[in-house]
Amino acid sequence: MTARRTSAPGPLSASRRGGTVALVAMLACCVAGPARAQDSQFGIKGLGTPGRMEGVRVRSTAGAFAPFDPISALADAALSDVGRLTAWTLSSTSYRHVSLGGADATLRTTRFPQMGLSGPIGHGIMLGGGFATYLDRSYQLATQDTVLVRGVPQPVTDLLSSDGGVVDLRVAASARAWGRLWLGLGLHLLTGSTRLRAVREFTNTTYSTAAQTEDVNYDGAGISASAIGLLGPTLRVAAFARSDSRLRARLAGAEIARNDLPVTVGGAVGWQPGSATRVAATVVYQSWGDAGQYAHNTTNWAVGAELGNQVPLRLGARGGRMPFSPAGAAPREWGASVGTGLRLAGGRGLIDMGLEHLQRRAVGLTERVWSFLLGITVRP
Repeated sequence: MTARRTSAPGPLSASRRGGTVALVAMLACCVAGPARAQDSQFGIKGLGTPGRMEGVRVRSTAGAFAPFDPISALADAALSDVGRLTAWTLSSTSYRHVSLGGADATLRTTRFPQMGLSGPIGHGIMLGGGFATYLDRSYQLATQDTVLVRGVPQPVTDLLSSDGGVVDLRVAASARAWGRLWLGLGLHLLTGSTRLRAVREFTNTTYSTAAQTEDVNYDGAGISASAIGLLGPTLRVAAFARSDSRLRARLAGAEIARNDLPVTVGGAVGWQPGSATRVAATVVYQSWGDAGQYAHNTTNWAVGAELGNQVPLRLGARGGRMPFSPAGAAPREWGASVGTGLRLAGGRGLIDMGLEHLQRRAVGLTERVWSFLLGITVRP
């Protein structure tokens, strides 16, 4: 975990917390051998891997339709397009191939990264809320080294695992203003925890294995605002912004780290040339460089299309940078996706499916990810 400021631990458990922080820092900064992980390697030397706050329909178009989608959390103004009470959830199963320093690993992850509920509350106002993954910090690292014990070199294997992350709890509202303009406002509470486990195993079995487990809790807050304008019957544009304050990490009640979180700004354009054809493009900038060491500002883009209504074909492409890198410049990321959906009971039930491929590259590290996405939406 990267920390810009570390506060002093309390007097009763100073040595315990200090030992944990030192061991965690040692393992996180000395990755030299094959790394095993549940999630992306590119979030280990940073705050984590940023979550995709998008529904399956949007991810099947590589994120291009996110500002116009009421299920996604990118632009609160899109809630005005809900119309009636709506509940949704999604699951993601990822198969990841990692190449690091000549070593390869294949990993699998299953997540339920999003759930929400929205609907009208009267006077033309739509209210929505739910949770989505903000940062994921689930991984396992294995490093090998040699240490001196009573003047004798002893080979050791150090293991560091982290399970958990940061969740974005959102409450948002949207209303139509002046006929062709939708406005949205959202409040965000960031919360979550990770369980860190550090283990040192000696090749010489006469030495006992040392292990320590600690729980780190996180908190933060944010606010978002957005607008969607209709420029005629077939064209719409969106603008959105979000400011998150800071992420505070606490160990046994004492603050151990505080990191600035990014300001997010972006825009999008959507075009519907026919009743069964929709295209969109989105650009998003985030000031992750304020988050500390190994952090970089990012600009990402996405373009996508949806063809058909009852059983649509969705496809898209995206590219840009990731905010945290093992070393050097920000990692590059590109992706392509495809998907479809099925309307049931006159639109009261929706099943969306998608297949997403991502490739990420940095100095000495390459990651390829295939994700199968399944989303369920209910409109009673």
